[in-house]
Amino acid sequence: MTFEIDPLVPELWCSDFEASMEFYTATLGFEVVQQRGSDPHAYLAFCGAQIMIAHWELDGNWVPWLPDDMARPFGRGMNLQFMVTDVDALYLRVLSQRVEPLVEIYEDEIWKTNCMDTRRQFLISDPDGYVLRFAQSLRTRPVKPDDERKMNAQYGAQAT
Repeated sequence: MTFEIDPLVPELWCSDFEASMEFYTATLGFEVVQQRGSDPHAYLAFCGAQIMIAHWELDGNWVPWLPDDMARPFGRGMNLQFMVTDVDALYLRVLSQRVEPLVEIYEDEIWKTNCMDTRRQFLISDPDGYVLRFAQSLRTRPVKPDDERKMNAQYGAQAT
């Protein structure tokens, strides 16, 4: 199999490369698709998505890449969503590995461009605090006239 790099691949800087590799591969089931020898850097794939994980040395060589001090939790202000085919099985796997969910599994309806999508999802954090969301689309339906009002009320937006 030839490995092709996706157009967008988040690179997660980690404080302990081995712990992150163990978490992503053994705990979650990500596949290592590229790693160079003992270099603490790897491309990982999961359900069609790709991420990179890498360990950094705070030796001044990474200043353009790390413009500020790294402080936990890493990745503040974002979460990475992975669409999966069996979110319940993954959730049970995560719980069996004694990973505490940030948000337990639940269903929610989200607005897509031309339909409403019912998703089942949960959130966890990796060893460095990056927030990971795993979701499965259960069903879609046409948008109803009052969906915009409901979404605005749910998310605090003003009706247009």
